Amino acid sequence: MLSFLQGFSIGLVLMCGPWLLTGLLNPALVLPGGRAERIRVIKRYAFVLPFLCFLLGLTSLWGGFGPSLAGWLSGLGILFVWVPVERGIRGYIERFKQRQHAKRVKAEQKVWQQERATTSLDLDAAAAQADPLVAKLQAMKRKLKQVQLDASQPDRFYTRYIKLQSLLEQRFEPGELAIQRAQSLIQDVYQSVIRRLQHQADLQQQCLSLDPEFIRRKLDNPATAPSERDALQARWVLVDNIYQQQSQLQAENEKTLTALDTTSMALMQLQTQDPGVSDADKVMQALELFNQRVSRYEYTPNSRKSS
Repeated sequence: MLSFLQGFSIGLVLMCGPWLLTGLLNPALVLPGGRAERIRVIKRYAFVLPFLCFLLGLTSLWGGFGPSLAGWLSGLGILFVWVPVERGIRGYIERFKQRQHAKRVKAEQKVWQQERATTSLDLDAAAAQADPLVAKLQAMKRKLKQVQLDASQPDRFYTRYIKLQSLLEQRFEPGELAIQRAQSLIQDVYQSVIRRLQHQADLQQQCLSLDPEFIRRKLDNPATAPSERDALQARWVLVDNIYQQQSQLQAENEKTLTALDTTSMALMQLQTQDPGVSDADKVMQALELFNQRVSRYEYTPNSRKSS
């Protein structure tokens, strides 16, 4: 057994040289998966494997030096089996992670679609409605559908908008200062929301022009030339940056939805039948809280914020 291990370590360390040279010419041929970079080839075949072979040979010397031919031949051929097997295992794990991610995304979308009391924006209705803000949400929903993005957020913001308008009409008279201020704050918040939705659509258009599916397919192809692979890798960095910005925008929209729900609950708890000073104070406090919450999630730096 010790002689086999000695021969195996010698054969393997001899094969590290040719595989290292091959990997410097085309990293995808000798790497089992992930990014095909020459630095990974150098680490693997110039440092890691030779060091392991040194340890394996050193620990088998206590019984004497006598490498066997079978171990030597096994060491020469192990990389031709090891790399494809590891590549298949890595590919299976990556596909498994992608399927799990797709299931999570599908489940989240199903939850969003089944959200209670969500009113759908009618895209076939005339855009020139009594409320221009609703028309803008309609236009954003239409644009999100055109660029293949989830169009549920405009529906959810529309639902909150209708709910807030109904609460304000129930709690205040049309000419009161409180309702005028509330309407102004709501307009500011929804203008910010529309800007974020517009930014999401613009980012998605840029992403579609980069064609991420083509980039991923070419990067996964071992036959792709190193120079082309470097260019595709640089484009994939742009795609990844777009994905991160889109995730940030979606998260900020979710925070805004939470702030709107909190404000709706605060307005529902107000008692304005008796026009007392304490009730007016409660109204102003609720509106101030509303203003502070929504301004915190403003995405555009040069937009208006309350202090």
